[in-house]
Amino acid sequence: MVSLQFGSAFAKRLFEAIGPAGATLLRLLIAAALLCLLSRPAPRLLKAHWRLLLPYGTVFTVMQFAFYEATSRLPLGVVVTLEFSGPLLLAALTSRRARDRFWVAVAAVGLLVLGGTRGLDDPVGLAASLVTGAALTGYILLGARVGRAVPGGSGLALGLTVASVLALPTAPALGLPPLGVLLEPGVLGAALAVAVLTTVVPFSLEFAALQRMPPRVFAVLATVEPVIAALVGLTLLGERLSPAQWAAVLCVVAAAVGTARRSTAPAAASPEDTPAPSDRTPSPKNGVHR
Repeated sequence: MVSLQFGSAFAKRLFEAIGPAGATLLRLLIAAALLCLLSRPAPRLLKAHWRLLLPYGTVFTVMQFAFYEATSRLPLGVVVTLEFSGPLLLAALTSRRARDRFWVAVAAVGLLVLGGTRGLDDPVGLAASLVTGAALTGYILLGARVGRAVPGGSGLALGLTVASVLALPTAPALGLPPLGVLLEPGVLGAALAVAVLTTVVPFSLEFAALQRMPPRVFAVLATVEPVIAALVGLTLLGERLSPAQWAAVLCVVAAAVGTARRSTAPAAASPEDTPAPSDRTPSPKNGVHR
């Protein structure tokens, strides 16, 4: 989360040169190339699991384009706040415990105060943030399935490859600068840094996490990310929060910790949260597959 938000803050400066669509396109292309070099996925895996990888790559593409469009219009902390309306709804709908729903409600109030109402200043930014949230929910659910079906980091690499292919016709429709601008050394260097910070590092770690925990638990833990985004926005972009918004930050942290502790308690584990023996995915020897 820290890597992703620092990279997102850096990407906002890249928008000045190539716009959000250009930044998204370069980010996806470079990240897909790097992850394919690291994990070396077998082409047969794409053929075998295309029914799963195609929607996974699609939600990834939608999530990236919508997120950068939103952050080009609204403060980073506001966008990430609105983005997590999707995972919060997922956590509420998939939990059977009243206490979990109470914590989700507390987090929802905190997220609203933290910056949700600011989205009304820009309807397009608000819509893009909510689309990002819906796509993020699909990414969490599909990422867990891809992690179980495709070994190691190959699933993420192939999913990003699909996303980059889908981005090629999408980016021009959303507005791209001339090709010469995209290929300038300074722009490519900045895009490389953004791709590593916002995609290669965080999504590799998130993909590994989704192989090891139920999607509901992941969604709850991920609600801490708006807090990190607000702190990064303050540190790097000078986006200050009011005392009421900082109080909302504490609400989000309390809700995330309270729900995560109950969700991960052995005694509270539900049968559907435990995969069948045939569905278990062995952990890579070195953590994230290299």
